[in-house]
Amino acid sequence: MSTKDFEKAIAALGVNGLDPFDYSYQLNGDVAAVYAKMGELAWLKWDANGRGFRFDQPGNEECCISGSNVMYLDYRRDADFDLTFE
Repeated sequence: MSTKDFEKAIAALGVNGLDPFDYSYQLNGDVAAVYAKMGELAWLKWDANGRGFRFDQPGNEECCISGSNVMYLDYRRDADFDLTFE
């Protein structure tokens, strides 16, 4: 899928408060994964097929999460954020 396909599908979810996305690409230029911050303590990830995953940062821990390490978080499958492509 292309970046525009992901942008449209993520917008269709209607989730408010998503910070700008970080994209990871395959060698052929297709999107391999998309990462976004939701609110203050949650991070979302979508794989190349649009399956949703979520990481909830413990509220009592100070974590240094940034765009450079967001791909290494311990995401758990969350079908509530699965994408539908047109």
